Amino acid sequence: MCNTDVFSRSDRYYCLLCLNECIVSFEGFLVPLFISIQSFWKGDYDAAESSSKVLLSLRMTNLLLIYFTFYRGLIAFRRYREDHSEDKLRNGFDVIIKIESWLQHSPSLFENKLLLLNAEEQASLPNIDKAKSLYLSSIKSAKDCGRVHEQGLACELMGQFLLTVANDRPQAMIHMKNAHTCYLQWGAFGKAAELAEEHGLDTSSVSPTGKSSKHARDVDIFY
Repeated sequence: MCNTDVFSRSDRYYCLLCLNECIVSFEGFLVPLFISIQSFWKGDYDAAESSSKVLLSLRMTNLLLIYFTFYRGLIAFRRYREDHSEDKLRNGFDVIIKIESWLQHSPSLFENKLLLLNAEEQASLPNIDKAKSLYLSSIKSAKDCGRVHEQGLACELMGQFLLTVANDRPQAMIHMKNAHTCYLQWGAFGKAAELAEEHGLDTSSVSPTGKSSKHARDVDIFY
């Protein structure tokens, strides 16, 4: 298991995905994977990319490989939008091809991930209408499979896309609020609080768990 004592208390909620989904492995794999995922969720894509490179030469379990590959693709598209390096774009394309090859083995595990990667690709090009459709499909797929953390992630990334690429703040805030509710349902209270503070979200009607508030019902209606 990874030693979370090396991270501050306020950062530990970023370990939820790593610890909940990637239980069986060695500390040597989990620490750089955790740092990479944590950095991605905190929006530090340069640090996320640097940590992910440590894992490229290592052999890892299939489950770790799935999450490493998924986040590597997301990081690649984010870094491309920062520096427009064609290498980053190609890395993202390569990940999409890899996830496509895995899809047939477990659609319930890979479908929402592939849709989100495709959405990030289209957002990077940018093809606004196609990206919007793919984000919504990824959100629905994650919701249907009960992957509330990846539903929240897709909502947040769509919100960021609408803010920075499509210039549609009202719709962006709807998706940010939906992401906030998903993170509460997931138990990532620190992440939810950060998101609310960053975007000035009105959370007065949201319950501490995100399960019984009016907004939680609105998530189901919206999707």
